[in-house]
Amino acid sequence: MKGIYQRINELLNEGERFAVATIIRSEGSSPRGAGAKMIVQNDGETIGSVGGDCAERGVIDASLKALENGEPRTVGMELVEEEKGGIGMKCGGEIEVSIEILEPSPRLVLIGGGRVAIEVAKLAEQVGFEIRVIDPFVEEESFPDTAKVIPQPVSEGISEVEITSQSYIVIITRHKYDQPALTESLETEAAYIGMMGSETRVKSIFGTLEEEEGIERERLSEVHAPIGLEIGAETPKEIAVSIVSELIKERRCPECTGESSKIGYKKK
Repeated sequence: MKGIYQRINELLNEGERFAVATIIRSEGSSPRGAGAKMIVQNDGETIGSVGGDCAERGVIDASLKALENGEPRTVGMELVEEEKGGIGMKCGGEIEVSIEILEPSPRLVLIGGGRVAIEVAKLAEQVGFEIRVIDPFVEEESFPDTAKVIPQPVSEGISEVEITSQSYIVIITRHKYDQPALTESLETEAAYIGMMGSETRVKSIFGTLEEEEGIERERLSEVHAPIGLEIGAETPKEIAVSIVSELIKERRCPECTGESSKIGYKKK
């Protein structure tokens, strides 16, 4: 069992999303008893065991459906022959399996440590984001206690942060180093990259990155810039609401309607 928990921690640290199936009730004869666990990954790979081949096949199928739907579930299985209404086993018992979905906390990487970044960090922490802040001039005491602050230039600081498909990058540098910040961010696997700035400023940076650094327009078009949902925000707190709202939208419902301020840097 120790190996299962160790692997759960490893997968979470790697930014993976997966299911954990646990036998919560066992009656009669069954290969494994209550408490037996099995990890089921998105590709169907498993770690651990909850019983014989037929039982595990059923649990894997149920776990993959739970991962697809994003909903935990409980399944019961009769360990008898199929003609008797079971799953094709001869144990004669019955098991009930709870299937949980585990996923790492999303990580917000703030590049820049000004007033807006401070408000974004405070609000994002309240909705479940881990916070990382990169800024050589950052005032650490201004950010939530749980935030990890990296007082270095972006090129050095970003290498100290593990950025996975569960990471969200927000660039709010007050234009001091927008271009290197965006260049470094585009080399990561982040689920979301957003940058603050006027449309004129954003288009200028995008044009420079395309012409001088060879970054493709298709890749640049994925950047959310100017950042945030269009809600008429003006103050740092209001702008933070706009930005965090967009983060939630991208995380929970990217297909949902809602006015993004992405400029749509399209191919000619």
